[in-house]
Amino acid sequence: MTLHGRHESLRFLAEAASAAMVGQGALVMVRADPGLGVTSLLEAHLSAMRDSGLRGYRVPVLPPEGRTPLSAGTPEWEEPALVVIDDLHRADDETLLALHDLAEGIYGRPLLIVTGRHRGVAPDRFAGLDRLGIVHDLHPLDEDAVLAMRPDVARAGEAGGNPWLLSRITAGDRATQVSAWAAGLAGADVDLLRCAALLGESASVDELAAVSGTTPSDALTAVARLSARGLVQERSGEVQVRHPVVRTDIATTSAGLRGSVARALAERDAPVARIADHLAHAPMDAWAVRWVAEHAEQLTARSSPKVVRLLESAVAALSPGDPRVPALRAARTEALLWSGSAEQARRAAAEILLAQPDPPVRHRLLAVLGIIANGEFAPGTALSVLEPERRNGKLPARLAALDAYAHLLTGDLEATARAVAEASEAADEPLVEVYLCNIRAIGQCLARDYSAALEQLDRASVLLEVSAYEPAQWLMSRLLRAVVQNLEEDPAVMDTIDQARPVARSIGLGFLPWLHTIAAVAALKFGEWDRALAEVDAGLALPHQHGMAGPLHAVAATILVNRGDLPAGREHAELADQAVPHGVATFYQPLMTVTRALLAGVDGDLGRAVKIVRDVVEGGGGMPTDRSIAPVCVPLVRIAVAGGERDLARRLTERMLEWSHDDSTITYCRSLIADDVDELLAAAQAFADSSAPLAAAQAAQDAAVALAAAGRSDAAKAAYSAAIDKFAAMAAHREIDRTAAHLRAHGVQLGASGPRRRPKHGWDSLTGAEMRVVELVAQGLTNREVAERLVVSVRTVDSHVSRVLRKLGCSSRLELAVKHRERR
Repeated sequence: MTLHGRHESLRFLAEAASAAMVGQGALVMVRADPGLGVTSLLEAHLSAMRDSGLRGYRVPVLPPEGRTPLSAGTPEWEEPALVVIDDLHRADDETLLALHDLAEGIYGRPLLIVTGRHRGVAPDRFAGLDRLGIVHDLHPLDEDAVLAMRPDVARAGEAGGNPWLLSRITAGDRATQVSAWAAGLAGADVDLLRCAALLGESASVDELAAVSGTTPSDALTAVARLSARGLVQERSGEVQVRHPVVRTDIATTSAGLRGSVARALAERDAPVARIADHLAHAPMDAWAVRWVAEHAEQLTARSSPKVVRLLESAVAALSPGDPRVPALRAARTEALLWSGSAEQARRAAAEILLAQPDPPVRHRLLAVLGIIANGEFAPGTALSVLEPERRNGKLPARLAALDAYAHLLTGDLEATARAVAEASEAADEPLVEVYLCNIRAIGQCLARDYSAALEQLDRASVLLEVSAYEPAQWLMSRLLRAVVQNLEEDPAVMDTIDQARPVARSIGLGFLPWLHTIAAVAALKFGEWDRALAEVDAGLALPHQHGMAGPLHAVAATILVNRGDLPAGREHAELADQAVPHGVATFYQPLMTVTRALLAGVDGDLGRAVKIVRDVVEGGGGMPTDRSIAPVCVPLVRIAVAGGERDLARRLTERMLEWSHDDSTITYCRSLIADDVDELLAAAQAFADSSAPLAAAQAAQDAAVALAAAGRSDAAKAAYSAAIDKFAAMAAHREIDRTAAHLRAHGVQLGASGPRRRPKHGWDSLTGAEMRVVELVAQGLTNREVAERLVVSVRTVDSHVSRVLRKLGCSSRLELAVKHRERR
């Protein structure tokens, strides 16, 4: 018999048996939680000892009275011998008394008695035996043992390291087996155990009492019994079934209780989502229909596929002429939208509108269509959806807010202002005010008044939290905040993006590619280039980028060109040029302009690069000045200086004053034009302090070249060293090589302090992305789970893992995990 992770326990028992064979007998009390593998351990030990020639006896505990051969007195065992008694917690008192007598005189005899029992069951009954014997506690398996035991189980936490449960993970009738096993352990308390499983990860004793129909006092007593049997645990008044697998399987086989659980929770004013979770698995009776109709608005705001099914069941349970049907169908349509089924929501809304519903329902459906169109950055479609209602008079407040947003996307600020004024007449509606806060924040971003924009977003956040909630507006508020943080070079932008990511994934539409674009631009700016490329990959892997393909390709092109991968950089740049941005993507036009200029410089065509800069200065160059930001223009200033067009660079810097109040960036550009080394070094330090490593590296690079031109070799080497440390962290090999070439052209010999590249092997050879993959693989995650966690494709993770194994000389993921643990 093979036991994983129990080698120490088997060794301990074997040593005890060896001692007994020479006359040093003992009583060993093995204790463990239910299902943790005591029976398997005792059987393996008995088998091994018999194979070694030791006589072995197995003493059964017979249900229901718990009688054993020891109940009638001590049997005549031929010694030396091993006696094994499993399930001692079920044994009768006579057996325990007999064991007590044996234990008092066992030392000096060639006899080893090994017992197994559930820890926590009537501990007072066994206190005396524990004192006379040797106690050996069996603990859950460690992660390596679980993975060895069940290769198809990704994480030990799935079954708490419980061998019995793990052995049934893939069984077709697992739920039935696990429920029967748990019911046998629970005994008369099985109903309370079922209710605890149905209530989810935790429930109060009061809730358990209400749902199971007992008093709180009786529920507390039952919880204590279940806890002693290792089935539940109670912490600070909250009760939960100990193992997730047990909880899931008992809940699966107890579905018939869901309806009564829902009613009990409703009577206690439990959260709507919690009640709905049970109703989704229960028959739809009259009470359930009434409850769903009364809470439909709350359900749809935080929807899921389960809520969609619940609303569908409620509609199906009503007769076609029931007055509640139209509102419930509208609620289902909204639920489809918020749960990520936008196309289904669009079709459902159009179908219901054909029946010419009453104004309240019609307005809700038009709002769904308007949200979808705006969310796809298709303002023309949104305006056409709202046009028929506009012909009937003034738009209702929420539709007017959607109208304002659509006009804003088209760039028609006058029409936007009219729609905002129309919506503002209903400012007492919290949700409409949220729309207006987000629209005002966009306008203030365009006017570069970021503090005012954040004030509007703060107000929207408060309203969304306490007065009204709509997933699209919550997400819009978070994404706009991330945009402002990006513009202000605030590292908190990454936290904001991660907060928004789950909702963006749920809704989809254009929000998700926009989120990937914001994240990619932020990671580019903060020097996290591996993360930026991962965001690009994730965005481009979506079925539709809603205009964001251009900015995403531009980010990839910028990074790859700086890293020296010119063919790939060129390919992304060409794809960026071919993309047709629309909606929000037009705000990222400057990024694509810079990419074109950068690539021209790399190709050695400084004339073409300078022409792009001149087009920006003189005519916008496809980069509207009211949407430009100074940091994007810095590479253009550098191109103009490199091309000997300092006057052009000076004019661009002066134009930047119209677009930005970023003093450090303006100072840097002026220092570059004037070859002011001290100011360039000060700018490099300022950028480093503000977490802008690329700008810091470029400023130090410019200072190094200026110092070399002035004949100050030692100072040039020092500035160069500061630059390449930052470039190396981003793997910007092209920039390292380019700077070294400039310095050599001025006679500065770098020698051993020349370009430092990342080593090819060992831990230091890993990129940031590869290191994150290693950490997750070492936790036992599969490649698919790693991909989901890092928001990249499985193929990308496969490539990372292959490279990591090669760089570290590992032959398997297990060896990789071991090396990672040793390194820590």
